[in-house]
Amino acid sequence: MLKRHALLLSFALSACTTARATNSAAIAPPPVDLGPPATFQGVVRYEARRPTLQGASAALESRPARFVEVVAEDASHRELSRTVTDAEGRFTLQAPARVSAIAVLAHVSREGSDVRVSPQGDGSVTHALRLSRPDASRAIELVAADATPDGIAGAFHIADTILTGLDATRSWTGQTLPPLVVYWGRGVTTEWSFYRGERPARSGRFCLELLGGSPGRQRSTDTDEHDEGIILHELGHFVFDRLSSNSSTGGSHPAGYLIDPGLAWEEGRATWFSSAVRRDPHYQDTIGLEPEGSLRVDHDLEHPTPGARGIGNEMSVSDVLWDLIDGSDGYADDDHDGVAIAPAVVMRAMMSWRDQPGAYPALGTFLRQISTGESPAVPRDALLAMLQRTHEPTEMVPRDEGEDWPANLPVPGVVGGKIDGLTNPAPSGGRARPQNGFDALRVYRVQMPARGWLHLELVIDGTGRPTDHTDIDLELRDHRGDVISAARGTEARETLGRLLDAGFYYVYVRDGGQGNRANFELRARTRLLGAP
Repeated sequence: MLKRHALLLSFALSACTTARATNSAAIAPPPVDLGPPATFQGVVRYEARRPTLQGASAALESRPARFVEVVAEDASHRELSRTVTDAEGRFTLQAPARVSAIAVLAHVSREGSDVRVSPQGDGSVTHALRLSRPDASRAIELVAADATPDGIAGAFHIADTILTGLDATRSWTGQTLPPLVVYWGRGVTTEWSFYRGERPARSGRFCLELLGGSPGRQRSTDTDEHDEGIILHELGHFVFDRLSSNSSTGGSHPAGYLIDPGLAWEEGRATWFSSAVRRDPHYQDTIGLEPEGSLRVDHDLEHPTPGARGIGNEMSVSDVLWDLIDGSDGYADDDHDGVAIAPAVVMRAMMSWRDQPGAYPALGTFLRQISTGESPAVPRDALLAMLQRTHEPTEMVPRDEGEDWPANLPVPGVVGGKIDGLTNPAPSGGRARPQNGFDALRVYRVQMPARGWLHLELVIDGTGRPTDHTDIDLELRDHRGDVISAARGTEARETLGRLLDAGFYYVYVRDGGQGNRANFELRARTRLLGAP
C-alpha cells in the first residue's frame, strides 16, 4: 500500500513549460542547488461520480489518472523534467531531490491524440494538481478530489473520458484527430455545453466548452464534468466535423419537437456516438448531486419514447443508429431488431460524405445510402423490417436520390411550398417550433456549375408582416450550414443575389421566428461569368 503524501490542489498550471527568453543584459539569479538526482515514484487517481435519478452520485469512485503528464517544477514553475502515468496511474520521475513541486496536468498526448482541459477559453493554461516539496524516499499517492472549490477531479475525469472516445474513434476509423482543448471550470460556462470548432481560426486546434456550474453550487447547478454521456456527445460533434460532413445550422433542440432534419441528424448521431463509445444505450444528463439533484435528460436509445418520430426527431436518429449496431461486437440487443452491423461500418459510411460534393445529409439520406448499391451494409428489406419492429416510420427511407432531404432546387426554376410555425400541434406532429421546427422551414440544394451570380426571389402569399403571421425569411448557406447571405424583411417579396464559386449551396425558407404560416413560391436563376 502506498503511503499518501499531503497534497496541494492548484487551480491551473501554465501550459507553456519553457522559460521565457530574457534580455541578455539582465542579471541572472544565482543558481539554486536542488540536490542530487533522485527518483520519484507514485500513483495519481481522481474522484468520479456516476449519474443517478437524483443527479450525480453522492458516492465517489477512485479511478486511475491514465496517461497524464507529470512534471517536476522549480519555485518559478519552470519544468525540470517530465514523464507520463501508465494505464494504472503510476509514474516514475527522474528529477533533482529538492524540487519545489510535482505537478500533474490534465493533459493527455498518446498515439496521436492530444487533449488538455483548461480553465481559459484560449487553452493557455492547463488544470493541474500539485504536491509541494515531494520526498523521493517515500511513495507518492496523489488524489484529485471533487469536493474542492475548483473541483479539480472533474478536469481529470473529462480528460480520461475524451481519451476513451478518441481511442474508440481511432479503432473504428483508423484516423487520429487534431489537438483538442476542453474549456471547463467552476463558473466558466453555466448555460450549455457545446462544440466551439477551431479556436483560434486556422490554428489547427479545436475546442469543446463544458458546463462547470456556479462556484460553490455544485449540489444544485448543472455541471457536466462527470456526465460522460454529455462529454462524449460534444466530442462526437468534433469527430463528425473532422471526419464527416455537417448539415446543422445550430440552435437549440429541445425534446418533444420535430425540428430541422439537418440539426436533428447532427444532434442525434452525436448522442449515438456517445452511447456507442460507452456501450450503453442510456444517455443521461445530471443536474446537481443526489439527493437534491435531478436528470435533465434520461433517454434510453433501446426503448423509444412516445411521440412524433422521423427524420426531424433527433431521438429517432440516435435510436435508429443504435438499433443498427446493437447485437454486433458484443453490444447488447434487448429489442432483437434483426440488424447488427459494427460501429466501424456506420462510421465509414458517414465518413464517405467528407469529400462528396453536395453532401448535406439527414437520417433518411444515410439509411438510403447503407441499404442500396451492389453490396449494401443492410439490405433494404431488412432495414424496413427493423424500423417496423422498433416503431419508426418506414417512409423516412427514400426510394431514390430524388426523395432525399434537402430537395434539389432547379435553376432556373420555381418551387412552391408552405411554412407553418404557427399551428399547434405542428402539422407533422409534436409542438410548434417557429425557430427551427420541421414545418417551420424548407430547405433546398442548388448547384452552381461555374462561378457566377445566383438570384433568389421569395414570393409570400400574404403581407409578409409579423402582425399577420406571414413573416417568412430567406437564407443562403454553404455546405457547412453557415449563412452566406439572408433576406429577413417584412414584405411580401424577399430577394437576394450573391456572386458564388462553383459548388453546392443551400437555400432555407423559414419562419421569421415568432410563429408564422403562409404559402410561398421560390424562384431561382443564375448568371454565370463568361456565359453569353
